[in-house]
Amino acid sequence: MTRSPDAEADRIVVGKRVEIKTSTLWKNGSYRFQQLRDQNYEFAVCLGISPFDAHCWVLPKREIDRRWLTGDIRTQHGGAAGSDTAWLSVRPGNAPEWLNEWGGRLTTAVRLVTELTGQEPLA
Repeated sequence: MTRSPDAEADRIVVGKRVEIKTSTLWKNGSYRFQQLRDQNYEFAVCLGISPFDAHCWVLPKREIDRRWLTGDIRTQHGGAAGSDTAWLSVRPGNAPEWLNEWGGRLTTAVRLVTELTGQEPLA
């Protein structure tokens, strides 16, 4: 894993451009992954940390774009000038059905990163 050469992604993982988003658990019991943008990355890793657990979703960019258009991922700021960023709000243990295939448990996220980067599964 190396640093991205530009601001369009956070890291390069096995040749793939990756955006990384983190959130702690909010008072309402959800994670909020903020500042998702239409930038040059292949997938986003959304890592949520709570006092007694951790959760992770690995979303291909095409899925983020599709879900943003359908309203499953919400525009973050109002007004014409604010339509370039979105956020994903997830309540662990009660994630939207569409999100379940993209992770939740850390072991699922590791498997997805392995698949998306074309690597051999970890033993």
